[in-house]
Amino acid sequence: MGLAVRLLMMGASDGPTNMGVDEALARFCRDQAVLRFYSWEASTLSIGYFQRAGDIDLDACRRSSICLVRRPTGGRAVLHEQDLTYSLVLPLCPPWREYSIAESYRQINAGLQRGLELLGVQARMTIGLPRVPCPPSPFCFSAVARHEVLVGGKKVSGSAQRRFPAALLQQGSILLDFNPASLLDLLHPKKRAAAAGSIAAIGSLREALGSLPDRLEVGAAIREGFCREMGIECVDGTLELEEIKLAGQLAAGRYVSDDWTFRR
Repeated sequence: MGLAVRLLMMGASDGPTNMGVDEALARFCRDQAVLRFYSWEASTLSIGYFQRAGDIDLDACRRSSICLVRRPTGGRAVLHEQDLTYSLVLPLCPPWREYSIAESYRQINAGLQRGLELLGVQARMTIGLPRVPCPPSPFCFSAVARHEVLVGGKKVSGSAQRRFPAALLQQGSILLDFNPASLLDLLHPKKRAAAAGSIAAIGSLREALGSLPDRLEVGAAIREGFCREMGIECVDGTLELEEIKLAGQLAAGRYVSDDWTFRR
């Protein structure tokens, strides 16, 4: 039997609630890992912890009824519409405490790769940085780095990490489908031309499989990929009362706040 991981199969919530839950899980993590799958009540653009809000055309977001939220993890902007979103919380005890960010990223993404292969998708992980640098882009999926998972040479999964005092949090998104026009329209006009050239680096599971996959089926495959590659066993669970309380406080106090969203 592998290491037991609490599995949270959760429904749709708004952006602040989703971010509040992920941070609460990381802050209360002590000795048990947590794998959470979830979705979004409305189309939402999540931006990275260090990303400049000025990259985004806020008027375009309002016109398209796109919500905006800043993540607790780094990385670049992700549009959550036709995607599967997950968070993985790992306690910073051996062996994870000794791993560098790059190594922990590699090991987690190896689980993602295995999960995609279980879906019948040929996936590979990048070993080094691309020989030809990608054009600069504010979007996560158009930036290819070391240990990324590619399908048909395109990026279908984007992830970002943050280390809390006692836990590592990785948030990730897997594109089920992709509409390049809807993504570019959300950029500040001065950023669109530079980003347009990098859109070709973005793929989707619909493109790879020839049809739109079921979100639950993809989640089951990714969960199994983590279990096989990382030697873990998922056990169905729920949020603890203290996690629910802190998640609500974070959602209402931080993640809905303009001071947080527009901090950069």
